[in-house]
Formats: sequence, structure tokens, C-alpha cells
Amino acid sequence: MSKLNILILHRLGPVHLAPLFLQRHVFSLKTYFPEHNYIYHDAHLPAPEYIKDASFDAIILDVTFLCARWAGETVYNKIRAGFAFVRDSDAVKIAFPQDEYDCHRILDDWMCDWNVDVLYSVISSNWSLLYPRFHQVGEIKLGYTGYIDEEIIKIAPKPFINRSVDVGYRARKLAPYFGRVGEVKWSIGTAFSNEAKKFSLKTDIVLGDEGTLLGRSWLDFINDCKFTLGANSGSSLLDPYGDIQRKVRSYIADNPRADFSEVEENCFKGGDGLHAFTAISPRVFEAGLLESCQILVRGDYSHVISPWEHYIPIEDDASDFSVVFEAMKDTVLVDRLRRNCREALLSFDGLRAIEASRKVIELILAYKIRRNISSNTVLINRLIIKYNNEMVPAYLGYWRRQLLKQRFSVALKKFPLIDSLARAVHAKLV
Repeated sequence: MSKLNILILHRLGPVHLAPLFLQRHVFSLKTYFPEHNYIYHDAHLPAPEYIKDASFDAIILDVTFLCARWAGETVYNKIRAGFAFVRDSDAVKIAFPQDEYDCHRILDDWMCDWNVDVLYSVISSNWSLLYPRFHQVGEIKLGYTGYIDEEIIKIAPKPFINRSVDVGYRARKLAPYFGRVGEVKWSIGTAFSNEAKKFSLKTDIVLGDEGTLLGRSWLDFINDCKFTLGANSGSSLLDPYGDIQRKVRSYIADNPRADFSEVEENCFKGGDGLHAFTAISPRVFEAGLLESCQILVRGDYSHVISPWEHYIPIEDDASDFSVVFEAMKDTVLVDRLRRNCREALLSFDGLRAIEASRKVIELILAYKIRRNISSNTVLINRLIIKYNNEMVPAYLGYWRRQLLKQRFSVALKKFPLIDSLARAVHAKLV
């Protein structure tokens, strides 16, 4: 196999602060196929001219890079302009978007304008709706929001009887523009917690950013839970250009106590539930591999797992809690579900990070041969050394400045008048 020269564009930010599944997603190719050449560029900083001028075999547009489409017009236009060299590159271009229902027409136009070759969608259906232009000119393949890393397979599941938490769950409250599918991720935690109290279950359910666990702490948490609560990821609302999102944000700013129904009535009446854009989330893999029996809101979960075969189903309002509780007490059933789930996940090659990475490498090689794509490995090797010498210190300086700005902003909030004045001045300068 010839050595490939690959450019990965992302906006992960400081790696050590990023969620573990995102770290693994961004760096998976280098992790499993280190024999190739990679330049990972974080688009928070401009790309050096020598990167723009170089010829690569492939350019990867990571999910964190493609999030620029909803980061605001200023950020989006800056990304489009600063990385326009991608459009004219002869490299095979591969995109890995997520949350495709948000600003999907912007994403569709972007992929076409940049002549992207292959797009991995985490939504298993409605491709012609999500990508009215691209589905006619490009190749769409099914992908996933995360993959099973070999390291998690090595972690020994804690004996079920030794786990100290009956049911665990973490979720942050999503904005109403994700529709009721997004609302359920929050509401099921509240509903389940209220019911669990009646049965004296020991729960560790935290809703909000204060419950966030990262890296190994998150895996240790799951490994200490006999049962893990969960729901489908995704949205039941389609927002082509971000207009709904902006309208919702504006309405909530003026009406901070508005509940979901009120926001729906005033911002997207009749728009929710026309479609369901859902996908299985990485936490389902993590819970399944660590043999925490899952209690999941009914859904398709990318057709990977099924109710009563791999998990205990629950209604999205926990109205069938008594049925769920009886199932939780059935040790034979619980053991079977835990075993079935782990086996189903491990037997599905498409979910393994190493296999997914292998397919991407094979895809790049196929395009390289078909289109006779050429790159200069000797030159790329020199550019990698130059890039690391120049950009690593640049990133460190940038993150340091961002941290200082964040601390300054937090400090300003203690003085509302000064904070308001500072924001007004900043708004005029940008």
C-alpha cells in the first residue's frame, strides 16, 4: 500500500478539553493507520499558505469543522473564504457532518460548491430531503456519531452486583429547535427520576452542564451503574437555513421562562414531527460494552439494537415505569439483555473504529487510482515538520488567549453595567 498524504480540517479546540468520543473520531485515521502522513489543522487558526498550496491525496472535513455552518454568518463566511482552496483541490474530499437537520440547505450547497466526493451521513434515511443537490452529484454513505474504540473493549465490565448505582444518566437541556426528540433527552430524566423515588431506587441522574463527565471519569461512571437511561439522538425539526434556531434564541431571550409548547407555538408551529432525524449515540456503545443494562426511550437506534432483545424500552414520558421496574427485577432478563447488547455491538464491524477507518483509507486509495491523484510524499514530510514547529506554539498561544478572555468575561458578569458596555463596544468592532 502506497503512503497517503491526508489533510484533516477540524475545529476541535484544546484536545484535552474535548469529549472523548470526539477526540477518537477526529484522530481515528492516525490512530489506526499511522503509516500514512497526516496534517491535522484546527480551523480556529488560518491555514498556512504552504498548506493551501500543497497537493494532498485526500482532504477530510470533520464534523467539528462543518459545525461552522450554524456558528453565525461571520464565522461561516470566514471559514468558507479562508479554506476555499479545498474547492479547487484535486484531492478526494470526504465530509463527516452530524446534526444534518440543522442548516441542511447551507450544508448541501457547501458540499456541492466545494466539490465534495463522499459524505458520511449519520441519518439513515431522508438523504434526498437533507441533500437535495448533493445526493444527485455526490456519494452518500451511512456513518455513525461515534465508533467503538479498541481501548474501551479492553475495559473489564464491573460485576453487576458490585455496582453502587441502580440507574445513571447525564443530559443537558437542549434548545427547543431540536423538536420534541431533543426535548425528550431532558424530560425523560426528570420523569424517570420522579418515578424512581417511589420505588426507592438509588439513582445518579444529573440534568445540566454541572453533571458533565469527561474521559475515563465518564466510563467509570457507566461501569458503576447497573442500568443506564438513554434516548435517541437527533431532532424532529428541519431547519434549512437556521431561521428557526435564530427565532427560538430570540424568543427565549425575551421569554426565558417559556416552556417547549409555548416556544413551539410562537416559533415553529406545525413544523415539529414532520420527520424524525435520529441516530444511535456513542453512549449506547459505551453502556453496552460495559454491560450496563440500558433503559431506552423507544426508537430505531440506527437499526443496530432492538427493544427486549438488547434493552428495556420505556415510553418518552415514563408512563410505563411499572413495567420497566418489573423488568429491572428480572435478573435472567437483565443478564440476557446485557449479554445480547455487548455481543451485537461487537459483532457489527461497521461500528468498530478500526474497521470504519480502514474503509476510509480504502476509499481514498480507490479514488486515488481512479482519478490518478498524485502528491509529493517527500514534500509533505517536510511540511509536516514545518507545520509542527510553527503551529503547535501558535495553537498554545491562541488557547491561552482564549482562556484569558473567558476568565475576563466571567469576571465582568459580576459587574452588569460594565459587562453591558463592553459587549456593546465589541459588537461595534466586529
